[in-house]
Amino acid sequence: MKLCLTFDAAKPSKTLIYLLCFLPMQTIPNRMHNQGPSTISPVDADANLVRDRFQRSSTMSSVESDPLQMMSLDTNRCKPNASFIWCLPQDYNQEKHPFTYFHLVNKSLPWDYAFRFVIEEISNINDKSQTMSISMYFAVSWLEPRLKINESATEWTEDRTGPLNQVNESPESLKYIWYPELEIYGLDTFGRQRVLKEMSGVRIIKNKTITYELGVRITISCRMNFDNYPLDAQTCQFQVGSYYDTHETVTCNSHFIYDLDRQRSLQHFIQIEGLPAKYKVLKLPSGTYAACGIQVRFQRKQMQFIVQVYLPSFMFVIVSWVSFLINPHVVPGRMGLLVTLFLVLINIFNSVREQAPISSRLNAIDLYLVVCIFLVFGALMEYAVILFMLKKRRKPFRTIDQGLKHLFPSKTSNGEASQPLRSPSHRENNNPQMPEVGLSFRKQALVENIDAWAMWISPPIFVF
Repeated sequence: MKLCLTFDAAKPSKTLIYLLCFLPMQTIPNRMHNQGPSTISPVDADANLVRDRFQRSSTMSSVESDPLQMMSLDTNRCKPNASFIWCLPQDYNQEKHPFTYFHLVNKSLPWDYAFRFVIEEISNINDKSQTMSISMYFAVSWLEPRLKINESATEWTEDRTGPLNQVNESPESLKYIWYPELEIYGLDTFGRQRVLKEMSGVRIIKNKTITYELGVRITISCRMNFDNYPLDAQTCQFQVGSYYDTHETVTCNSHFIYDLDRQRSLQHFIQIEGLPAKYKVLKLPSGTYAACGIQVRFQRKQMQFIVQVYLPSFMFVIVSWVSFLINPHVVPGRMGLLVTLFLVLINIFNSVREQAPISSRLNAIDLYLVVCIFLVFGALMEYAVILFMLKKRRKPFRTIDQGLKHLFPSKTSNGEASQPLRSPSHRENNNPQMPEVGLSFRKQALVENIDAWAMWISPPIFVF
């Protein structure tokens, strides 16, 4: 059977969960249609739920005058001169709430639902979709004052039928008993656990309490803030309560069981606690409702990010400072080192951005990588300034044309060179008047000290 959901125009923000839809395939009795048993498939269960209830109520009204026909219609009805452990009265109406019969047990409103959550594990925390998945046994208990209990039945004390003062029943029993209509706030998906059959059961307690338990995998949405990613810590609330009845009519209480040793290793440290008081009351446009559940706190594990992101990028920045010790005239080595480090940091930044969840601003790891990239970029720009200052060299002695004429002198008519080649020493002695043009002493000292200043300034900037 699939999960049945209905939409209420008065409460558009809520989703109704019918517990009856958790039951296996149901069989309609023969007398209802005067034919053989017909099976409702899981696909058609939600579509035929309203029709089935209407047929059952109309059939009930037509046979109320015939007690024998009433008894054959439902095996859970009390029968004269028949032994029973528990049974339903002949005038039992499944559509009426139990709290309308509170006078039968000397109890007043509000009615109480008791929830029990046996949590197997937090199976998944999805940062992208901001959801959390829980595998648990979900149990809800409520008081049904209309039940007829045979307190002298031996089944209440026998272990084969359940714990003391309790008897186990098939989930089929809920087809004839009133069940609560519940809502899980922020529900994303609701999956039932199955092996050969659906993992569910009903337990009747001697004090007229009915407990329904179901193995489920629930995914709920959580509001998460990733501005401090990956140093973030999140809290997520699992809340369940009545769909129709406000807190004046229905309240609830809950407890949970969680074994940390059964928890799979995730990217978070997980802590489960009871639901805080401020989340036990929900104010909606349709009214104020009581809620019960748990709160999950999870802190992200940071060792993976330290080893894969923080430590490598830190070392790359330190290596970029080594470039300040390289002679500025060694252009290929120094420039190749800085450009390589700059591109590697850009690649790390892009990889982190692909895996990081959406945040309202630049998160913690993005800010750290931006600072690292800026420092390497600053070292690259510092070397560019030095290269610009070193660009002024000595003025050439000759132009290109003069140099060519000097290397290849023209010949006279008798075959002798008019301007024989001269040795470099002779050229230098012949041009004593040519001044050398280059850096001034002041600028030369500045170039030599830029790297030293950069070496001292960069580490404090990176730390602070």
